[in-house]
Amino acid sequence: MMTPSLRRLWGSVPVRLFVVFLAIYGLTAGVSLGRHSLAPHFVYLAESFLHGHLDLAHVPDPPYDLTSFEGRWYVSFPPLPALLMLPLVAVRGLAVSDIAFSVAVGALSVSLFYVLLARLKIRDWGSGLWLCVLLGLGTPLWYCAALGSVWYTAHVVAITCLCLYALEVVGQNRPVWAGLWLGLGFLARVPVLLAFPLSLVPGIQRARNGREAVRISFLFALGTAPALLGQAGYNWARFGNPLEFGYRWMNSPGPLLERQAAWGQFGLHFLPENLYTLLVRPPLVSIAPLRVTPDPWGMGLLLTCPALLLGLRGTLAEVGRRLSSRRHLWPPGMVPSPRRFTTFARVRSLRLGSWLAVALVAVPSLLYFNTGSYQFGYRFALDWLPLGVLLVALGTGGRLRRWGKVLIVVSVLMHLWGVLWMYPNFNGQPWHVQYVQLVRDLSHWVVDVAR
Repeated sequence: MMTPSLRRLWGSVPVRLFVVFLAIYGLTAGVSLGRHSLAPHFVYLAESFLHGHLDLAHVPDPPYDLTSFEGRWYVSFPPLPALLMLPLVAVRGLAVSDIAFSVAVGALSVSLFYVLLARLKIRDWGSGLWLCVLLGLGTPLWYCAALGSVWYTAHVVAITCLCLYALEVVGQNRPVWAGLWLGLGFLARVPVLLAFPLSLVPGIQRARNGREAVRISFLFALGTAPALLGQAGYNWARFGNPLEFGYRWMNSPGPLLERQAAWGQFGLHFLPENLYTLLVRPPLVSIAPLRVTPDPWGMGLLLTCPALLLGLRGTLAEVGRRLSSRRHLWPPGMVPSPRRFTTFARVRSLRLGSWLAVALVAVPSLLYFNTGSYQFGYRFALDWLPLGVLLVALGTGGRLRRWGKVLIVVSVLMHLWGVLWMYPNFNGQPWHVQYVQLVRDLSHWVVDVAR
């Protein structure tokens, strides 16, 4: 028998969402759920931390995207996923599955996002569920959570931190706590740090004077300081430079290394290709025979996640309000109360902060020498996508119309295509084969029992 408190907990929507997405991601991962991904570098890094090493005590085979420096192998990527795996690795050692870890953290992110929407006072719980479906199944989060690997797991952990950061901003927006959550996001994916306007814009706009605005900014910086100083010390201990992550010595494919050698790791040279990939890059089409396949270098979000366009609705409406006089905005007898104006001001601050955060976080990826390598859609967008879906919530007022739900369905179907296309390349067989075999095994078992 469940106690009343456990019954209430199980009856809560966030817990049920967690269980549902845990099942979806787990079923997507399938037989790989109990083993390592193609690049389980964070598991090996966690084991090394437990033995007091910053370099890898054991090196996964192959050492793809590891950094070789002075005869030792390092994981260049920020270490938060490995730090979170420490208790698991302490108990099970290298047997820990980074895929199972990603599945659980991905499901947690969707659950936290629902809590974020509830804190926004979205009363249409059905629309809230649709927006959670958009984040969890209509973006690259789906395959990143189900496939694991050093690149995708970092994205999944960063999304969880972004959701916690946005939760604080939409709630009390305490600058130290907001900075702390954002700093943790930086320890998973470096560009996440540039999402600071989401907290600072509402905080500074709410400040009564310049001194209070400076105090808020200082406290926010104080919150991010442990993560920044920790990463700087980690870099110094490994490479002798607090700003050196080790990416330039990474064991990457030849074509990527050639691009980096020719034009550097970041540069305006890469901006046109990255913008093209972010927005409109199409799938690969062959005529004879007629075949359409995803482009592994990425595809535009307008094609793979068109539901993000819903976020423009509120922004365009806001621009229209600013271009019109207040007299024309409200019919006679419907002028809002001062409290209503306060609500609108809060939404405007959140919207402005979100757009600035999305724009800034996107900049490093747009200048990066790599569009994302093997992926479906544009996975670097995961560094800001929770805020993009937040903009959809703000832009629609939390009430999705039929055409909005249609766009979400299209986004989900596109990423279902992506999951089915990517799975064989990570697991050596089409996704459905494992379940066909499972049905066969069960049928044989039933026959044996019946005998």
